Amino acid sequence: MAMNWEILKTRYLQTSRASQMDSLSLNLTRLQTLAMSGVEDVVAHHLMRESQFFIEWTVSVIDLETDMALATELLSLQRQLSRWKLSWPELWNNEPERRQVAAVAQTWCEQLQGQLNVIAS
Repeated sequence: MAMNWEILKTRYLQTSRASQMDSLSLNLTRLQTLAMSGVEDVVAHHLMRESQFFIEWTVSVIDLETDMALATELLSLQRQLSRWKLSWPELWNNEPERRQVAAVAQTWCEQLQGQLNVIAS
């Protein structure tokens, strides 16, 4: 079944910024877990794509005067996801590179958790 991105976008944008960052962080945690296990590459690829959409939708509504740091961080993550996506089959089939994806995903997840703490305070 095909994903209806417009419905997801509408629902995603109706949530709070903290919920949006939590969704993105959760996707990265799932990606990390899948990369460590080496299973479900199609699901992992989908999580990357969904995360890219989450970032695109979030950045498009960020107030750059007050949240420039968050926008910059999200765009850096977007570039990382794009690099992975371009060489996904090679990355997925190479265990050391897959483990590196997992480690980087964990780092990004931790950074997003830090942003969540700032948003919550």
